[in-house]
Amino acid sequence: MDLERYNAWRTRLASSPLRHWEELPELDLYIDQFVAVINDRCANFGVSPITKSMINNYVKKGVIMAPVKKKYSRYQLAAVTVIVLLKSIYPLVAIKEALDQLTINDYPQATYNRFVDHFNALLNQTTAAPAAVDPANDELLRLAAETAYQRILATRLLTEMKRQQAPVPVKKG
Repeated sequence: MDLERYNAWRTRLASSPLRHWEELPELDLYIDQFVAVINDRCANFGVSPITKSMINNYVKKGVIMAPVKKKYSRYQLAAVTVIVLLKSIYPLVAIKEALDQLTINDYPQATYNRFVDHFNALLNQTTAAPAAVDPANDELLRLAAETAYQRILATRLLTEMKRQQAPVPVKKG
């Protein structure tokens, strides 16, 4: 199989890093804006787009905080970015439990930034620099980022393989 298209895509992917907390919009966003920002930021990763009803479901299930005066903050933007990258791998309840556990010993901002550090390091095929977060949290964040990244790569490679040569259907009987 010709890996040129896949490798070119990986190179482009490395130029689309996740944004750190400080780079997220400072202004609170209404749900339409919120969904648009998330989908725009995650489009290059080949993940399914989110919808307003999904966001409402996350709020109803307590996975993210409810909006204040119908506006979503950086906190929710960071949480939903991570959810979008992990939701096709882990059940929502497991993601919620991990987010709750990770923020016991570290602030949400530090936790999100560390996930971003690990994910962006994978995009650039490097290792994240050491950080001052709880070591168990750091390992869990590294594993989650790696799992999300590997799924993105595998999904894209399979797409390229099927584009080059479609699978032959198995005949019954």
